[in-house]
Amino acid sequence: MAAASSCIAAAVVLFNPLDAFRLRWQVQTRHTTMRAHVVSILKNEGLVGGLWMRGVGSNAVGAAVSRGIGMGAYPTLRDSLAKEKSSGTMFMAGLLSGGVGYFVSTPAWVIKTRLQAGMESTKPPKGNGIQVAKEIVHREGLKGLYRGASALIIRGALINAGNTLGYDFVKSKNKMHGFMKEGPELHVVASVAAAFLSSTFSVPADFVMTKYQAGPQMGKHYKSVADCALTLLREEGPSSFFRGWTPLFVRVAPLYICYLPVFEQVRVLLGIGYMD
Repeated sequence: MAAASSCIAAAVVLFNPLDAFRLRWQVQTRHTTMRAHVVSILKNEGLVGGLWMRGVGSNAVGAAVSRGIGMGAYPTLRDSLAKEKSSGTMFMAGLLSGGVGYFVSTPAWVIKTRLQAGMESTKPPKGNGIQVAKEIVHREGLKGLYRGASALIIRGALINAGNTLGYDFVKSKNKMHGFMKEGPELHVVASVAAAFLSSTFSVPADFVMTKYQAGPQMGKHYKSVADCALTLLREEGPSSFFRGWTPLFVRVAPLYICYLPVFEQVRVLLGIGYMD
């Protein structure tokens, strides 16, 4: 857990601009292309103010907690499900540990969403994550910090399941057939597979969660996560649920390529070896 938390937090800080842009792109309605949107942000707000520093603290905390549990508990949980690991046990173990990790870290993700997606509203949020948290509690009560928790848990569980399935499956198949030696090169290849599955599995829940959590700031008052999903299906069509796949994958792929190979090396430094 310590290896996963430290590595993912550092990687998230490095790639926060991509995450901030993904969220802002999902909720904005002014631009028809991602290029026009990012140019507008950079021109009017700058890279640091508009993308890099927006929600970086809460993003790092949320990632450290969720992935610390999601990846740290994964091998033990996977091995407890069956004597021999399979794609099914990889997926289920990742789904369960990811769900727990994202439930615990829900407040950090809600704050991050408000800080980032809120920049597309008529009244952008002021202050840091602590101030935004106080405002949420003042206006919505403690339950406001868990707004959209069900969608977040589903999204987080699917992200983690895609991560563990893609990464562990590639490593396991390689071990069976001996295509590559255990080391950074193999870890990079496995990281790309993990990023692809994480993005594909999670983007519909990610889209609904972003819309629901940012709803109050965008003038949308959904009754529930289910109401939000049905409204989006009715108003924007089924294809809208994959809006943001490209920026999500573009953000996740380099994040995983940095995070997972370093995670493996930290495990070695801590004396527990590569993830098996």
